[in-house]
Amino acid sequence: MTTSAEDSSVLVVVVPDPRDLAYALEDCWYRIPLARAPARIAVDYLAFYQTGAFPEDERCLVRWYAPVQDYRIVQRRELLPDEPDHPRAADRYYRVGLGPGVTLPCPIPSRRLRRITFIPTTLSRLLAAREINDLWLKTGSHERMWQAL
Repeated sequence: MTTSAEDSSVLVVVVPDPRDLAYALEDCWYRIPLARAPARIAVDYLAFYQTGAFPEDERCLVRWYAPVQDYRIVQRRELLPDEPDHPRAADRYYRVGLGPGVTLPCPIPSRRLRRITFIPTTLSRLLAAREINDLWLKTGSHERMWQAL
């Protein structure tokens, strides 16, 4: 069975600060701690939720996404060799290799303060979302209602 592009899987991930967004967009990788990884990380794309650590006009929103190219398990010190004495330097992480970053046509804001970790969604939801709540996959009657809209 062939999946259409709109049905491609997306995982919205947290980008705690601008340095981590640079790793994703310039160095083409993102890290997910094995100890806190969601049950499903095998997706077609990652989308990046920028936290309150970003400048005011860039915080609490999703502006970028990128195709996933590969996965490796590495220690944190391999990803960030300039931090050899970090308390989690020996911890294991998924190193998600990425393709070029893509800017969303319209950023997706979080209209109210909330703690976000991972949001599994689809590419069609990502491209159509007007705010973070639009990204969550719902089941049953909620999903049928969303699709009808």
